[in-house]
Amino acid sequence: MGKLGNLQKRMEKTLFFSSFYISLKNFLPIIVLSVFLQLFINIFLTPNSFFLTVFHLKFFAFLDPLNRLATFADISFRRLLMPLFAYFFSNQIENQKGINLPLIALSNFIVIWLFSNNQFLLQGSGQSLLPVSLIVFALTILMIKISNWHKASSISQRYLLSFCILIIACVFAITNIFSNFQFVNAGQWLNDNFISDLSTNFYGVALLTVCASLLLWMGLPLPSCLRQTSFSLPAAVNNLGASLDKKTSTIPNPLSLHTLYDSFAVFGGVSMSLALIIVLLIRSKNSQKKLAQIALIPSLLNNNQILNFGLPFFLNPLLLIPAILAPLSGILLSGLALKLNLINPAVYQLPKNTPNIFTAFLSSNGDWRTILLVLLILGISVLIYLPFVNRLLKGAKNENN
Repeated sequence: MGKLGNLQKRMEKTLFFSSFYISLKNFLPIIVLSVFLQLFINIFLTPNSFFLTVFHLKFFAFLDPLNRLATFADISFRRLLMPLFAYFFSNQIENQKGINLPLIALSNFIVIWLFSNNQFLLQGSGQSLLPVSLIVFALTILMIKISNWHKASSISQRYLLSFCILIIACVFAITNIFSNFQFVNAGQWLNDNFISDLSTNFYGVALLTVCASLLLWMGLPLPSCLRQTSFSLPAAVNNLGASLDKKTSTIPNPLSLHTLYDSFAVFGGVSMSLALIIVLLIRSKNSQKKLAQIALIPSLLNNNQILNFGLPFFLNPLLLIPAILAPLSGILLSGLALKLNLINPAVYQLPKNTPNIFTAFLSSNGDWRTILLVLLILGISVLIYLPFVNRLLKGAKNENN
C-alpha cells in the first residue's frame, strides 16, 4: 500500500497526471448536472422505470412530450461531455506550462467533438476518458511546441492557427470518409466475442468482473451488459425459461452473469462503488464527505460517475486493488451460497433501472436470505476499501497541510 501511495505521488508530479486529476475535479459540476438529468428522466419520465413499475404509478400522457424533450437534451449534453473535458484538460495543461493560448483548447474541443459526433473511435460518454486524454495531451503538447518555434508572437500565432486548421480538417475528413462504415467499439467487440460464452460459468463471470473493474478504472468503454443488467444473454434467457416451468432449483446456468455479477457484485455501480461511498461517509471530512453525500443517491441508482470524477477513481493506483477485490468477494460468496443451495438464484426479469442492491431479492422472487447475503457482501466490501481509502485520505491531508 505504501508503494501504491508513492506511485500515486510520482504520477501526480508528471504533467499528464497532474493535469488529468485537476481536470477531473474541475469537470465535476458538469458531470453532476449530467447525472441528475439522467436520473430525473429514468425515475420520472420513463414509462417502464423502476419506481413507476414497482409502486404501480401511472405514467401520464402529458409527460411524453416532456420526456422526449428531456431525452433529447440528455443525449445532446452527453455528446458534449468529452469535447468539454478535452477543453478543460487542454486548458489545464497550458496552465501547468505557464501558457495561455485559447486557440489550443478550442481546437481540442472541435477535434474530440468530431470524433464523438461521428462515433468514430470514441464514444460520447465518460467511459472514453483515456483515449480522449491521450489525444488531447499529444495535440496540446505539439501545439505548444509549434507556438514556441518563433519568438515573434505574430509568426508563432500563424503557425499555430495553420496547424489547428490542418488538424481539424484532417479529422473532419477522416470521420466523414469512414462515417458509412460500421465500426465496433472495444466494449461491443468484447461483448460479441466473449461475454456470451463467459457468462455461463463461475470462472468466466469472475474474469468478466475483473475486466469490468479494470476497464472502468482505466477510463475505457465497458460492454453494455457489464454496465447495466441485461436479460438478452443466452444464460439469462435459458434460466428464465426454466423458471417459467417452475424449475428454479434446476436452472441450466445457476452460476451466470445475472445470478452472480448483476445480483451481488455491482452495488452502486461497477467496482462496488456503494462500499466506497460508505467508507468515505465514515472516514472522510469536508470536501470528500460532501462528494460522497452528493454521489450517494445516484450510486444507489447504479450511477457512479460523480464519484469517479470527483474522487477521482480513474487511474488512481490506490483504488485499483479494492476495485477488483470488492466485486470478486461478491462473486465468491454468492457462488458458494448458490452452490450450497442457501439462496434461490436470481432469474426473473426486472424493470429498467432497478437499483442493483435490490436485484437479488426481486429477481429471486423475494428470497429474504438474499438480503442477508447482500448486507454481508457490502460489509466485506467496505472492509476491503477501508485501508486503501484511509491511505488516500491521509495523502490528501498531507498535501493540504
